[in-house]
Amino acid sequence: MPDTLMSTTTVLSEQARRSGAAFRHLCSPRTWWSAAVTLNRGNTAIAPAVRVGVAVGLVLVVGGLLGHRDLAGFAALGSLTSAFCRADPYRVRLPRLLVVGGAVVLYVGLGAILGASGSSIAVQVVAVSLAAGLAALLVSALRLMGPGAVVLIFAAAGAAGFATTVGDVGRLMAAAIVGSFVGIAASLAPWAWDAFRGDDGHRIAERAGVLVALRGVLGRRLLMRSARIVAACAIAATIAVAAGLQHPMWAAMGALASLQGIDYHATVHRGVQRLLGNLGGAAVAIALLALPLGYWGAVALIVVLQVAAEILATVNYALCSLAVTPMALLLTGLGAGLTADVAVDRVADTAVGVVCGVVLAALTVAHHEFAGSDPIPVVSSSASSR
Repeated sequence: MPDTLMSTTTVLSEQARRSGAAFRHLCSPRTWWSAAVTLNRGNTAIAPAVRVGVAVGLVLVVGGLLGHRDLAGFAALGSLTSAFCRADPYRVRLPRLLVVGGAVVLYVGLGAILGASGSSIAVQVVAVSLAAGLAALLVSALRLMGPGAVVLIFAAAGAAGFATTVGDVGRLMAAAIVGSFVGIAASLAPWAWDAFRGDDGHRIAERAGVLVALRGVLGRRLLMRSARIVAACAIAATIAVAAGLQHPMWAAMGALASLQGIDYHATVHRGVQRLLGNLGGAAVAIALLALPLGYWGAVALIVVLQVAAEILATVNYALCSLAVTPMALLLTGLGAGLTADVAVDRVADTAVGVVCGVVLAALTVAHHEFAGSDPIPVVSSSASSR
């Protein structure tokens, strides 16, 4: 018994030491300054970003012309499949994109069921938090480079706020399916063009290793990270509800986005950058939402902001968030009119989520995330998740 007590005390002492170092890193002005000004100019790619913008714009335009403006936003969420796996060779990209597209559709369906069933806010918080952990597990296990699990939770939250009847579940999922196929087509467009010209250099192989990658789903570190995300999302959403904020699921998304970093150092940088980007993005959103844009004006801005976000994602996450925040609000507003006040709510909810995320990360920081008493060198993850 004494040996067990001593061992437990040693473990707790070591965890306290690591958490103390983590909080010092979080509170350091140097950390905030570095997160704000650090730019990575080496990985920007214009063509893939434009293809994402074309996919989003196409479904929004077609949806508007067909008189389905209320569903166009969910088709646009499906088309964001094109933002994933951009660096993957074409021989492995197709089946991975099918997994992403299927996940978007399922998460839209989950949110729609929660909304249509009239579930309580407590049930929604639990369901979305668990779904966030599962989404993060899937994205990490398959190494799906792109916006990350936050897109799936954005889809679920949007559907939960929109769906009111059982019929809405099928309509929203159908829109997401159409959008997903458009996104996949946009991502594979270069391969299709080469195949049309008779160049088979981008031939897609029959087996792409998706199932092999899924074997890593039960890795201890991935499970621990997912459990941390579930807890952070639940805590953030609960605090947002208790504080009377109008969009508690945005708080959950803020926690999830900050915890998508590959280590504690990256988590802090992402959290700081997301918070700063949301502050600036909210100011832009307030100005845009105050304008009489109409549907087509909003569509044009959504496409421009989406392309900008894709280009800036690898440069600096704060700049990416500067574009993502007004884009997300405009996209949400296509199905339900929004006022400028909602941008302020977005900042408050996101701040709650980011704080919950980085604080929980500090309290539970693992040994492998540190070298001695200092955070391990950060490996940029801005391209892997937004």
